[in-house]
Amino acid sequence: MMLRTLFALFIAAGLSLPVTRLAAQENLTPVIEPYAGSEERVRERVTEAYGRTARVIGLEDGKVLDERFEGRVLLMRFRNPADRSTFEIMTNYRQALEARGFTVEWQCESRPLCGNSSDGGWVKRNGMNLGLGREIGYFTGQMPYEGGTVFVSVGVERSNHYVQVLQSDAMETGQVRVLDAEAMASSLDAQGKITVENIYFDFGKAELLPESDEAIAEIARLLSDRVAIGLYVVGHTDSVGGFEANLSLARERAAAVVSALENRHGVATGRAVPAGVGPLAPVASNATEAGRALNRRVEIVLR
Repeated sequence: MMLRTLFALFIAAGLSLPVTRLAAQENLTPVIEPYAGSEERVRERVTEAYGRTARVIGLEDGKVLDERFEGRVLLMRFRNPADRSTFEIMTNYRQALEARGFTVEWQCESRPLCGNSSDGGWVKRNGMNLGLGREIGYFTGQMPYEGGTVFVSVGVERSNHYVQVLQSDAMETGQVRVLDAEAMASSLDAQGKITVENIYFDFGKAELLPESDEAIAEIARLLSDRVAIGLYVVGHTDSVGGFEANLSLARERAAAVVSALENRHGVATGRAVPAGVGPLAPVASNATEAGRALNRRVEIVLR
């Protein structure tokens, strides 16, 4: 599946944004020149060919309303030029998008009306940190593109602004092979441990997602086939967030795997022991999203 730049779709649609000049390199990496005097915080850019996030779509009775999304994800953060107001930046984006068929679905101005610090805040939902100041603005909506829909959200505060672009797309499948019990046993014999790639959790949570079922079933079969062995189930995290919080999350995720082994597959108590090391044993740099993704993992270790 060809990785199509999310912002390149605006070029294809003939969109000209007053606040940004958009271009695409041959490798389709997004290139964005922000409004004169703005600067992108490139290290904070999130680009995913198929990812999970949320789009904030309202505030009701103090509760933030969000819409879960799976598909192509792009999130960018820019430093605002010192002499431009939040109103000006937001209005420029909105007018340019509306000229190309964009429909605003919800917008707000000021922290009380947007609720960006209410109900747990926005950061864990959509990655936007609009701070605690009152001078903020936000809008979200959709526009047609190639027979589908693109969702665009813009959040602005006094010093920075965010642009989130979400493009519905089918996920490329067949790219991951679930290690069966025999392959796990072989790796354990050779290395004493193995990373179980396809055990999944929502961001910042310890509840197993249904996509993890097949991998957990193979761990259970491994323990059934090798009655004499025991395992440590070890949770790992990236370095985002507090150290103690990451240690706790890693332990809770490992415990969730062990609980599933015992409660769903009848593995005897004590055969699998949960442990969590948080960010203490990275396999890649935490400076990039790709590295952080590798560091968020579950390993089984031969006891």
